[in-house]
Amino acid sequence: SKTPVQPKKLSFAMPLEGETSNDYSNGELVKSKTLNEWRTHDGIDLKAAANTPVKAVADGTVESITEDAMWGVTVTVSHQNGYESIYCGLKPSVPVKKGAEVKVGDILGYVGNTAEIEIAEESHLHLGIKKDGSWVDPMSLMK
Repeated sequence: SKTPVQPKKLSFAMPLEGETSNDYSNGELVKSKTLNEWRTHDGIDLKAAANTPVKAVADGTVESITEDAMWGVTVTVSHQNGYESIYCGLKPSVPVKKGAEVKVGDILGYVGNTAEIEIAEESHLHLGIKKDGSWVDPMSLMK
């Protein structure tokens, strides 16, 4: 009988070189500098100058490209095993299209300052990762 094909292990890589300016809060409330209110921080903020290329953290498919009043231009990529990565605050012109297959390291967009929700902070990428619809700590997945 045929051996079932093992799904290739998903490997994650950082979307850009940059130190973390805000960690994942794991459901804890943290003070938002911009909104001056307490809320959960469901991803990580990576410091990066405007125009820094933002790369896919793993192989996947571009699920959506949206412009959100709060989060700015956001690209969402779906990956196997129930993972999704969400990149917020990008420049309006993104080089990928909805439905595109991307490989880890492919450029999805460039750091912009389009996220009103974090505008008081230094230029950065807000990266969120979900597993089966729930937020997880992106740093826990990185090699």
